[in-house]
Amino acid sequence: MSKLIKDMLLLASSDSGTRNINKTMVNIDTLLIALYEAYEPICGQKGIPLDADFMDVHFPVLYTDREYLFQILSIFMDNAISHSETKASIQIKATLSRKAITISVIDHGQGISAEDKPYIFDRFYCADKSHTDKSHFGLGLSIAKELAEFLSADVGIKNTEGGGATFFLTLPLK
Repeated sequence: MSKLIKDMLLLASSDSGTRNINKTMVNIDTLLIALYEAYEPICGQKGIPLDADFMDVHFPVLYTDREYLFQILSIFMDNAISHSETKASIQIKATLSRKAITISVIDHGQGISAEDKPYIFDRFYCADKSHTDKSHFGLGLSIAKELAEFLSADVGIKNTEGGGATFFLTLPLK
């Protein structure tokens, strides 16, 4: 219940415009490694392989809010773990273009139906109506979207080839 209260307070502060952005110089390479290291043991306990596909690229340092960025990616990871079966891998992937850094969390779970995709970032929306885990209230992805907006970033979803969902965050290079 405390997670629900924390999430509701976060959304309320967002609605009122009282969220404080704490922008600093963020090393994206270090942030991605920290994300991997935070989730590798959790995935390991659940028998879900976690792959990192960002080691070959050197990302620029961005002036952004590290906590918000990590929270968005954590929401993507939590969803991927929640909707993945044992042995279905999850991948953290990051790419760099001339205009943006795109960070994706790719799972091979049950995926998101075409009917659910337009609403997946809405508050209280739960795509899996049969999901019996009452610790999920349909707030995580809406929080990710609002935090991304604070960072002038975009979030999105697409199908994972072979089944599953890919959630991505696109951060503009300024």
